[in-house]
Amino acid sequence: MHVLPIRNTAGRSAPAQERPGTSWLQPVGRFALHFAEMCAAMCLGAFALSLLTFGTAGLLGYTDMFLEHPELSVLVLAINLSLPMALWMRFRGMDWQPTLEMSGSTMLVGLLLIAGYRLDLIAASNLLNVQTSLACPIMLAVMLARFPLYSGHAGHRGHTV
Repeated sequence: MHVLPIRNTAGRSAPAQERPGTSWLQPVGRFALHFAEMCAAMCLGAFALSLLTFGTAGLLGYTDMFLEHPELSVLVLAINLSLPMALWMRFRGMDWQPTLEMSGSTMLVGLLLIAGYRLDLIAASNLLNVQTSLACPIMLAVMLARFPLYSGHAGHRGHTV
């Protein structure tokens, strides 16, 4: 008599896409990873560029740009935050529209801070702290508005997230 082998599948678990309640884990994980990458690129890039720009200004005699020239400093820092982020997004294959949205949000924060300073709502001594503390939350807000883009592979051409 020929007996057919029976496979025991009791100890195996279903793949993630088949398990109930896990369909949201992968997109949320990809979103969180993308957000962490963007924060790292923005912060590390801004740190390096700011050392270069503000360090050079210090060598030229402008030792405290944020107190001596607050509006210019906010503008330079907004560019220092936006540029590395935009370069990283383009390197990762993002289209121009989301790249400009992300960079634009950082520049908009800078412009709003300049307006707040001019209206005497924000002291020059607080501009640096406010601008750097808002950088990642503003980026998160822009990313959440386009959650499908940042939680999957849509919009990426070359490299995958």
